[in-house]
Amino acid sequence: MTRRHVTPLELNPVIREVAWGLLGLGFTALVFWGAAWSYPQGYETIWLVGAATMLAMGVLSAREVWRVRGE
Repeated sequence: MTRRHVTPLELNPVIREVAWGLLGLGFTALVFWGAAWSYPQGYETIWLVGAATMLAMGVLSAREVWRVRGE
């Protein structure tokens, strides 16, 4: 019986994609937080654009997963 060994750095592809997505969303949130902090007059507009950007990132990522799984 052969057994597949998993190295400590090897992750499940689904977990890896979710982690990359969360990292990207977190980084994007930090960028928009910094922009809103540095320009208080545009705080609401900056966060609105940031929320739209993060929503678009999530939708596009979900669409890509759906497309890949459908093939």
